Amino acid sequence: MRTASPDQISDLLRAFGAVTWPTGRQTALDLAAARGWSVELETKNSVSFITNLGTNDDSARALVLSDEATGGLLDKLTVNVSDAEAAAPTELRKAYTDLCAVAENALGAPVYVERGSNPRTFWDLDNGGRVGFQRLDDIVIMILISRDAADLLREDKRLGLDPNRITGAGDEDL
Repeated sequence: MRTASPDQISDLLRAFGAVTWPTGRQTALDLAAARGWSVELETKNSVSFITNLGTNDDSARALVLSDEATGGLLDKLTVNVSDAEAAAPTELRKAYTDLCAVAENALGAPVYVERGSNPRTFWDLDNGGRVGFQRLDDIVIMILISRDAADLLREDKRLGLDPNRITGAGDEDL
């Protein structure tokens, strides 16, 4: 199973760490252009890219919070960093572990680890954002979360709220 190379992951970690929050759609476009990615589709609330990471699903997506007051703030960027292989659970677990090791070598110990069927591991960035990897059923993705979204996650942790809670399901009691 192919994954983005350690050099490509390190480059993305540096680029994500250099973002100044809050930031907008143009930052995602500039980050992509600097890496030779092309825009596949742009809508009011998202931008889809074709990357050059060498995997069989070279996709990335930026989520933009659009409103008149902000002009469109970048909230999250996800990048496919492994081949999409539905029938390769062992290779997928190894890809996830190897990619997390690259980030851990660069950023130190993670601040959040969730195990289970779709594990996630995250690191806080000096700029206030958060970066991590998630293993899905058929692919590993790299995720950049905005400072505002990361602040909400940090506050939830401080308050002892379960990150897996479902709002409106009656388990919100503090």
